[in-house]
Amino acid sequence: MLRKFIRRKEKFYVCLVCGYDRLLGPLYNKKGVPAVGLICTCCAFQPGFDDEELGWTIEAYREYWLQEGAIWFDPKAKPQHWDLKQQLANIDIHE
Repeated sequence: MLRKFIRRKEKFYVCLVCGYDRLLGPLYNKKGVPAVGLICTCCAFQPGFDDEELGWTIEAYREYWLQEGAIWFDPKAKPQHWDLKQQLANIDIHE
């Protein structure tokens, strides 16, 4: 018996903190509810925890992440030719 495999085309989302454009879901839904199970593999921002529990704003978290050297949370996910300026441009940050 032959089986056909349909490959689902994945949709990716952009992290509002660091501009990483390969998130598997949005940080917040259309009503502003955080996706608490989602953690950005680049900057490690976790909506619902870092903002609501710890009190970080997106801008303050981004500034802290940048000041600490923009270290990747999951280095295995880091693209080979990663460019921080190009990634930040995804969220209209031009430095």
